[in-house]
Amino acid sequence: MRIILCLLLIFEFGIVPLAASEIRVGVLMAPKQRSAYNHIFEIFTEETGIRIRTIAKSDADYKKALNRWLSEENNHPDVLYWQASQRLFAYAKQGVIHPITDLWNEENLDQHLSHVKSGVMYDGEVYALPFSYYHWGIFYKKSLIEKHGGVPTTWEAFVSLGQRLLKAGITPIGIGTKNNWPAAAWFDYINLRMNGLTFHQQVLRGEVSFHDPRVQEVLQEWKKLIDQRFFNDSAKLLTWDEVLPQLYREQIGFFLIGNFVTNRFSEKLIQDIEFMPFPKIRDIPLYEEAPMDVFMIPKNTKNRKNAEAFIKFLSRAEIQSQLNQGLGYLPPHKEGTVGQDRFIQSGAKLLNQAKGVAQYFDRDTLPEFDKRAVPILADFLSTGNLKEVTEKLEQARKDVFSK
Repeated sequence: MRIILCLLLIFEFGIVPLAASEIRVGVLMAPKQRSAYNHIFEIFTEETGIRIRTIAKSDADYKKALNRWLSEENNHPDVLYWQASQRLFAYAKQGVIHPITDLWNEENLDQHLSHVKSGVMYDGEVYALPFSYYHWGIFYKKSLIEKHGGVPTTWEAFVSLGQRLLKAGITPIGIGTKNNWPAAAWFDYINLRMNGLTFHQQVLRGEVSFHDPRVQEVLQEWKKLIDQRFFNDSAKLLTWDEVLPQLYREQIGFFLIGNFVTNRFSEKLIQDIEFMPFPKIRDIPLYEEAPMDVFMIPKNTKNRKNAEAFIKFLSRAEIQSQLNQGLGYLPPHKEGTVGQDRFIQSGAKLLNQAKGVAQYFDRDTLPEFDKRAVPILADFLSTGNLKEVTEKLEQARKDVFSK
């Protein structure tokens, strides 16, 4: 059977299968995503004869393991899931990941992935393959919001609806900041809606003081929500997914989060959950959050040839389409097809209409600034202290970006 498969691949597709071997692939995945990865990995093995050993971890555990894997001589994955933009560039700068520029050019990937190339290119070299991205926005329980006035499209309508929810004993906005990072979404979106993408990126590159009037307007707008108690008091005690029961029980009205949340929705209630874009604040083009996931090859792998075969495989439109339909995300490949899931359809429409996309606060800035700034933003949700958050963020900016 193996001989017949080899002959078919050679004569039909011009593919010469590699000798039977194995690569280890490190993946960060949610519980419901394992079957999507396994299906694609099985296709890869059938085509190439290369077996895949999946090393799967949850978010926090994966991030802890990554630095260790990149520095170890042995017992590390040959291909690693990671995230585009500054998070990727930090490792490229350290010289611990292998550039795939030659592979990119040989496969003519500019033709299919040029629109996302900037997220994986550092100092003239390409360091990873974009294989998936996803949208952010606001999720809500349809029956609850319809009962209190319907879906708001402007900031004024959103705030007004929030005030009505408060009067009805419902917290307008749910958030879980036990791990800090969800708080950054509120800074990102208010800044994108008030000042646009270019300015937002300048802020995250440390080029703008937090005393700048434009940044102050963003923090002041956010503070108005905090002062009115729009956010749940339990935020610091909860991780992002631990907020979901409050959404189901109509204890909160809205939840700003990425589309990965749909993998955690209750099957009993999912038909009553809807998605809406973050409301428009000013009359400027709409920019969205769309973090992009990538696969990279660590410099220390002794299995680079097979790792590159895996990268080539994942660069194909039909493979990205199948994988993302299973993951509940969107394929970056221009010829990729979008799944029929209604949340994915909403995300595709949102991003097609967007003037541009941000990667997310922690991916668009230096890791050192992310570590300092995001806990400060999470604390701001509790204190609403404008002077304190400004001074702390500005000091962090000076410490990190003046080096």
